[in-house]
Amino acid sequence: MHHCSQVVALLECLEPRGPFYLGASVNLETKLPVELWRAVRMNYEKRNFTGSILDGFYFLSDLLRTKSGVEGDGATLIGQALGGATPKIKLNRLQSESELNVQRGMEQLLRGFYQAIRNPRSHEKINDSEVDAQDLLVFIGYLVRNIDQAKSQFSRDDFLKRVIDPDFVPQARYAKLLVDQIPVGQRLEVFLDAYRAKEQSAPDRLIHFFSALLPELSEADRKQVCDVISEELRIAEDDATIRFNIGCFEGKMWVNFDEAARLRVENRLIRSVRDGRWDTNTEKLRGGALGTWSQDIVPYFSLKKEMLGAITAKLASRDSEQIDYVMKYVFSWVSDLAEAMPPALGFVLKDGLNAGDERFWEALTFWPPWPADTWPSGVLKAFNDFKAVEKPASSFDDDDIPF
Repeated sequence: MHHCSQVVALLECLEPRGPFYLGASVNLETKLPVELWRAVRMNYEKRNFTGSILDGFYFLSDLLRTKSGVEGDGATLIGQALGGATPKIKLNRLQSESELNVQRGMEQLLRGFYQAIRNPRSHEKINDSEVDAQDLLVFIGYLVRNIDQAKSQFSRDDFLKRVIDPDFVPQARYAKLLVDQIPVGQRLEVFLDAYRAKEQSAPDRLIHFFSALLPELSEADRKQVCDVISEELRIAEDDATIRFNIGCFEGKMWVNFDEAARLRVENRLIRSVRDGRWDTNTEKLRGGALGTWSQDIVPYFSLKKEMLGAITAKLASRDSEQIDYVMKYVFSWVSDLAEAMPPALGFVLKDGLNAGDERFWEALTFWPPWPADTWPSGVLKAFNDFKAVEKPASSFDDDDIPF
């Protein structure tokens, strides 16, 4: 018996022969779901009918993977997607015996369909007629419509609600438990869903979620994530978007973003540092809040020289509020900008020490950016000979800093 005879018999039950029977001249495109037709069209119009049938099976398999979130192929894929007590693709409510029979029957039908029709064409040379291709592709279209309309066990919309849930536990363990529930084939989409909904959730929750999910993405998926974030950073006007991305993603991920996006953000951070002032009397930040976020990514900066220049200029300004800003928020990570103390910075530090400014001595004592034995001799001598002079008094309000 011809391999497709069983399916043809089923088709006769679905659509009686008549003026629209597919054996007659018919436009197959009108009989198939749009995406399925796109998948099979090239081979079908080239009259490679067996190729078009296999294209239909490839499309059906991809749909099963996407809908269920599982990998595999053939009987294994079908069993994981449609079989078991809690199938990942539910064709109905699975409450009555009749509904359960439909679910089990569809699983068995697909297993037989793959075994009887697809497998021989994958391993043997078969030349199908146009009528064979029409019959089989219409039946594949019937299966596609049923599976496409079915309810998946995993719902991205429902899962997103759990990510932005106010009761999300900001712990690595909780985030890992959630990530483990995401089907492999939907991890990228879930990541992007959560990223686009970032304004609906607290950053500390998303930091844990993204930290758990990123290592589970494929290299290609991680590249797509970086492309999406880069595009946003290339045009972001608000500080909140920049703060969110610096806070959520590890510094070493910074180099994977688009260079134009990185340079733009780094320049924004440098400008903010230049504007930074700290009022010790009121203990209020007067500008420069965004610049304080530089510490997480400054080891990966491209504009290290420019950032170092901005810091050096502030220390040389003799403006007490500018110097206090550097000492409070910047000096502890200045060594990430150069392997050794730059001459210009050393000259400014030496001047501050010689002037008896206790802030310079304290900074080099408690947060020395480089080992003392590597300091320029003038800086080391000024440090050892330091004598404090009374600190001059100092006087926009921006509390939006990362600590």
